[in-house]
Amino acid sequence: MKLSFLFNPIFLSAVSSVSLAASEEECKTVTPLADFDEAQYTSAEWYALQQRTSPWFPENLFNCVTAEYSTLDPTLPFEAPGIANGFSIKVYNVGQDVDGNVFTSDDPIGQTGEAVPSPLCAGQSIFPDNAPSEFTVGFCVVPAVSFQQSNYWVLAYDEEDGYALIAGGQTDVPTQNGLCTYSSPTSGLWIFSRSPETNEAMIEKYRGVAIANGIDPSIMLDVNHEGCVYPMMSPAPNSTAASPSASNITITVGPTAKPTSPPTSSSESKTAAPNSTSASPSASSITITVGPTAKPTSPPTSSSESKTATAFLSVLTAGVVSLFLN
Repeated sequence: MKLSFLFNPIFLSAVSSVSLAASEEECKTVTPLADFDEAQYTSAEWYALQQRTSPWFPENLFNCVTAEYSTLDPTLPFEAPGIANGFSIKVYNVGQDVDGNVFTSDDPIGQTGEAVPSPLCAGQSIFPDNAPSEFTVGFCVVPAVSFQQSNYWVLAYDEEDGYALIAGGQTDVPTQNGLCTYSSPTSGLWIFSRSPETNEAMIEKYRGVAIANGIDPSIMLDVNHEGCVYPMMSPAPNSTAASPSASNITITVGPTAKPTSPPTSSSESKTAAPNSTSASPSASSITITVGPTAKPTSPPTSSSESKTATAFLSVLTAGVVSLFLN
């Protein structure tokens, strides 16, 4: 099974350090929910009915997409490190391509055939100014605080409706009619439902919430749920499925380039940010041992190691590794 597109995710799609201040000032402030019941929200599976595309989650993979959230189990591989790294929630995303091939966020090998650091975890209100509906989603083996800001904002949620609207953070690029999108192609926007059945009235209601927050809902496309056979959810704790051997991946990191100019249309907003026109410091690299039985390395003990880790996190959303909450 393949994986890369699930790290857009849904679930790190929203940490945009490349936003232009002038553009941000032109965009309406996006407001996450102040009153939010995390236990109820994570109590059942979600079906993605509409969402934004990304370089790692193209439109041809918009089939049978689901998201499941559960409390981290300290007895399971990668979940214990997730707790140690400040997370509290296991993220399990599933999707299918047009041929019915299943992809999950637990797959140890990415879509390109390369190993990925770990499954995904999430933490609620990681940073002091976070609302209870703001989450930080990332690899379980990476400290949550390293992401520097939350990247999964619940803007609307009603269990009676069975719907939710999730955004990847504050928008920063004007589109049209006073609305905005994201300069980062990995920042997402999703409409979730408790049912795979589409209710057009509800879709319009939650797209309206996006508009009320100044977000252009036209950046979302429909997700197909016709003819879907949904696989079982997250594997049971005592699963006997074979696990691949641990391996190493090396990721070259460096400062995120700023776009030369913001996109001016919804279609342009889906493209990767342009190259920076200013000089950037030399990139460095970080090696992570991965695999179901891999143990997390000790936290950085020097200023140099700390800066390297921070640089690694800052570029995950810019295209080295896309983290998807779904």
